[in-house]
Amino acid sequence: MAKKVYIISGPAGVGKSTTSMVLAEGIKRSAYISGDTISHLPVSGREKPWESDRAKKLVWENLIALTKNFIQSDFDVIIDWVISLEDIHTYASELFSLEIEMKFVILWTDEKANLNRDKTRSIDEQMGERVKILRTDFLSEEDQHAYFLDTTFLEPKDISNSIMEEEGYLINFKIKSSEG
Repeated sequence: MAKKVYIISGPAGVGKSTTSMVLAEGIKRSAYISGDTISHLPVSGREKPWESDRAKKLVWENLIALTKNFIQSDFDVIIDWVISLEDIHTYASELFSLEIEMKFVILWTDEKANLNRDKTRSIDEQMGERVKILRTDFLSEEDQHAYFLDTTFLEPKDISNSIMEEEGYLINFKIKSSEG
């Protein structure tokens, strides 16, 4: 049976970490990888991945390496980070050469609820205006609207169940050849 990789995305404060932990706890052998944790590993000279292509690429290289290691050790993997379909195609295409099933979900909620959730975080973790920017970015990429999951009135367990059960979240990119 193919191992599974779940990519949980969405704007800051939408519930990615909570949902990812509930999802991971419901899977017999799972590993949870937080893109935020990976992005904060550099201590001196850290750059924000949304401001630096070099920083974003480094986070992705580590996400991919960890994912491959866990898959090879017979774990399903849950990745939580602000990710678009284009990011997956650009940075994670090598995962598609593995025998895996990949699901991609963009957690979504109405803007007021999203901003209120962000305000419940500690001051140093609040994203404020960045929440609005991310919402605009996700909405502008129409090819990924099918992966939106409205979580406004759902509990984390219900969200997790939906992710596991819904076939519509499956993605299957073909690896681009050099011929185009």
